[in-house]
Amino acid sequence: MVTLANGRSVCRSATIELAIFATLTLLGWVAALAADYPTKAVTIVVPFSPGGAADIQARLIAKGLAERLGKPVVIDNRPGAGGRIGAGAVARAAPDGHTLLLGGFSILVLEPLLRTNVGYDPHRDFAPITVIAEYPLVLVALPSLGVKNVSELLALARQKPGQLTYASFGAGSAGHLAGEMLKASAQVDLVHVPYKGGAPALMDLIGGHVSTAFLTPFATMASIRAGKVAALATTGLNRIPALPKVPTLAESGVSGFKLEVWTAIVVPAKTPREITARLSKEIVAVLKSPEVTRSIEDQGGFVVASDPGEVSQRMQSDLASLSRLVKAVNFRMDE
Repeated sequence: MVTLANGRSVCRSATIELAIFATLTLLGWVAALAADYPTKAVTIVVPFSPGGAADIQARLIAKGLAERLGKPVVIDNRPGAGGRIGAGAVARAAPDGHTLLLGGFSILVLEPLLRTNVGYDPHRDFAPITVIAEYPLVLVALPSLGVKNVSELLALARQKPGQLTYASFGAGSAGHLAGEMLKASAQVDLVHVPYKGGAPALMDLIGGHVSTAFLTPFATMASIRAGKVAALATTGLNRIPALPKVPTLAESGVSGFKLEVWTAIVVPAKTPREITARLSKEIVAVLKSPEVTRSIEDQGGFVVASDPGEVSQRMQSDLASLSRLVKAVNFRMDE
């Protein structure tokens, strides 16, 4: 016999039957929820300003995903705090598959590594869906700065220590880390200027308010092609097809420099597996469509379209390698 809180007693077999009934009821509810999914518009939260790399990718995905799900897919830009505001909002959202986060390298790995409290735990609070794409960053400069390559930039920086600036899409972002890696590797003094996204950073670079910037190919490609900014180097191991004449930083004499970032879709933890599997299937199909693949490649990225497991694997492997890198370059937050 088992005594309940109200003083009544029931036999153990009845207790087990009640537990089984509750479990089956819950499973039935989850199955029904998954079968009806989606029941309303799906929101992709982009924790950066409109016009940047994450925003462009989200809009590409939203268009195809809406067609495949039969429901509207809307973009909710929530910039600020290096992406932590948007990520925290998704971590607290209902786990029903109607709120997605376009996160990735900075939000799921770098921010939690650098801060003691980001407002979310990337492993505990999110369920992975897919890695979208990977790409290097591009070091761009204002043409009027008068430098044509990395060597000339570094020479100018040594002539004017502390006078040249580099913009990034947020304190603690991949762009910020790239700048600190360059400073440490080349032993130059550059001043970091963080922005709430790639688009405002690019606008200020074009406007002459900063000297250089580490931004994504997605955000800078049109301006590079229009001659508004000069592409000096990329941060990856290899050149990108979209900018075949632009060398890597390693090719430019900054030995051992390599930084490649990636983006991913995640949802709140405890989202039913049936829904995460559906989302993964549909988003991967969208990413593999010729239109989306071509668009991402034209902007300097490489489509990955992975299964959910690769998101977790990248988070773990990048955390290990970045922990060593952050210590090596003495990377500190400057907010």
